Amino acid sequence: MKNITKKITAFMMATALLSTACTRQTTREQERNNRNIDVEFNTTIDYSDLEQCSYNENQLSDDYNAYCFAMMSQVLANEASDSNVMISPASIMFALDMTSAGANGETLRQIVDLFSEGADPLEQHAFAAAMMDRINESEDVEFSCANAVWANETFLSSGFNPDYEDYIQEYFDAEINEEAFGPATVSEINDWVDEHTSGMIDQVLDQIDPETAAVLVNAIAFEGEWASQYEDYEVNEMDFTNADGQTSTVQMLCRTENFYFENAEATGFINYYEGGQYAFLVMLPTDESVSANEFLMNFDGDDYAEFVSSRTNEYDVYTRLPEFEYDYDTNLNDVLEALGVETAFDEDDADFSGIAIPDNGLNLCISDVIHKTHIELDRNGTRAAAVTVVLMDAAGCPMPDETQIREVYCDRPFAYAIVDTSTMNPIFLGTYNG
Repeated sequence: MKNITKKITAFMMATALLSTACTRQTTREQERNNRNIDVEFNTTIDYSDLEQCSYNENQLSDDYNAYCFAMMSQVLANEASDSNVMISPASIMFALDMTSAGANGETLRQIVDLFSEGADPLEQHAFAAAMMDRINESEDVEFSCANAVWANETFLSSGFNPDYEDYIQEYFDAEINEEAFGPATVSEINDWVDEHTSGMIDQVLDQIDPETAAVLVNAIAFEGEWASQYEDYEVNEMDFTNADGQTSTVQMLCRTENFYFENAEATGFINYYEGGQYAFLVMLPTDESVSANEFLMNFDGDDYAEFVSSRTNEYDVYTRLPEFEYDYDTNLNDVLEALGVETAFDEDDADFSGIAIPDNGLNLCISDVIHKTHIELDRNGTRAAAVTVVLMDAAGCPMPDETQIREVYCDRPFAYAIVDTSTMNPIFLGTYNG
């Protein structure tokens, strides 16, 4: 846990956010100086000592888990009951944290409350930064998290707030791009996403609206082999009953696992990736009549806490898990609004003045939050990727005893998570309905 000192201020000048970073005379800083930027930027927070921030890790971890399942519930409310859905709550959090770093007032409060209601924004950012560090420092699996931002010089001729740039470079390791937006920008963003998702997601944007002033992107890529590989005899053709009642033939991974989970809503097991830092957690609904989507819509953070705390190694756990692969994408505007993030989309009330001051007195607001994911699971392990894109406009924005046996046979719809085993925080959360 990091030592934390809170610094909440009512006002910040454009040179006060990261004193250590501001002392570096990089080419970019020299370019900024040449622009003769002389603007005062308002913000609620002084993030200059994020590295020394301490926070209640258990509380923020619990809040994060609650956010994960609340977000998934809202996403599933807009999907068919038999669709396969996967989100990365972590990717969404990282992308929105980059926006909240330049937000103020109610705009800031609503974004922070999405992840941890009433939390100190500095502490919430420190929690997210620690999660990013764990991802990028993972061993035995390939796991990476990357961030980038693009400023449209047509609307932001002075670029991003220098302090905002310093902050997201220092703590989000974000790449900074400033140019006049056009078709080439779309290609640049898609190429960046393709590279940072290991080719699993090769396109996230078809075009950019002329009024888009900034684009903020987070990408996560995961590739892990099972700690214990499946043998040939453990892979068999078997039937899977889809959510629509139809039966299909799948390659089923079958073996005995050591850990069993159970509460009133689900049974499950966990399958570790090499190194043990991350694992695949199965949640099989006890109600066989519901789809995985219907199950997870009503499975909240408290249910999850009860489920993971039920872990026991008292049983031999006979398991079946199908190989599968799919892609998923969604626009999160309505989901975020339903979860209380409203002001950020309002062209009049949104306050992202800490990010940049648009030309001609226009106001920055979020126009769209786009989320795409990909997953492949087979006998060797799992590949998964996610990208979250926040598009910001500078004009009108749309609202948007003896060993007993337990069986967990995933031959019908089930939910799953790829979790950090030290916290059981889901990095990816999904459903498979066939």
